[in-house]
Amino acid sequence: MKLKTKNLTAIAAVIQVSEQGSFAAASRALGLSTSATSKAISRLEEELGVKLFHRTTRSVSLTPEGECYVEGLAPLLLEMEAVTSDVTDSLSQPRGVLRISGPAAFSRITLVPQLSKFCQRYPEVLVDLSLADHHVDLAAEQIDVAIRAGALPDNVNLVARKLFQDPLITCAAPTYLKEFGIPKTPSDLEHFNCLNFRNTRTGRPVPWFFNNPERQLVTGALVIDDGEAVGRAAMSGLGISQMPGFMAREALQSGRLQEVLADFRPPSIPFHALYLDRKLVSPRIRAFIDFLVELGHETNFHLPSSR
Repeated sequence: MKLKTKNLTAIAAVIQVSEQGSFAAASRALGLSTSATSKAISRLEEELGVKLFHRTTRSVSLTPEGECYVEGLAPLLLEMEAVTSDVTDSLSQPRGVLRISGPAAFSRITLVPQLSKFCQRYPEVLVDLSLADHHVDLAAEQIDVAIRAGALPDNVNLVARKLFQDPLITCAAPTYLKEFGIPKTPSDLEHFNCLNFRNTRTGRPVPWFFNNPERQLVTGALVIDDGEAVGRAAMSGLGISQMPGFMAREALQSGRLQEVLADFRPPSIPFHALYLDRKLVSPRIRAFIDFLVELGHETNFHLPSSR
């Protein structure tokens, strides 16, 4: 079936009816009469040779074929919306809704406190931030930019822009180290109270990393499934912790934490901004990614060694 101009109206009608749950509500959203909306969908059904909706006097719902049709259209409509927005905004300031997904701890500690700068710089952009530590489906969840640490998802439809490198810091409160001493090598950690972070997906403590390929499991009196809480426990003098540099930076600078085993610090973890691979990238997306790169430089994620 060749795509005709009138099919675009019918496709928009199908999407609206599926979202609104009625022909009347969809017609109001489209600025059409209920009769025109119904006829457009009926013609499309005839061309496709399938029924897209179950219709009764009280309700309307998608058929299995209709569900497949709408699901297949979703990424295409998202791309059409992005292209239209990009063309409209290409000669103007970034504007519109910017949907971001970011790691929970990084977003709370580093990103959110800095967002006022971005919002002041681009007042016509509305930021919609979702905190999620798992990989998200940008197309399905209509995410413009996802910030992710570590290994990248295997997805050819995504573009990855490297933002910065963040070190893993093994550290403790000076009061704890004064009382219990300072480990000289990673193997010494068996004699210290190590504060562990439990991965909520696996249910197991996350191994610690050092400058060798092997991961090291450490033990202690505390396991928490929230990284920020583990960091606070370390600052309170409960034991030794290994945490991201963005989480430890201020406490290290203020003296609340002291790095140990600096000679064994593992390779830094890369942070990337991910966005859908498109011919045209929205100005608001470009502006936000540039802002993230700038943020990485300003906040100095490359912590100085304490060797």
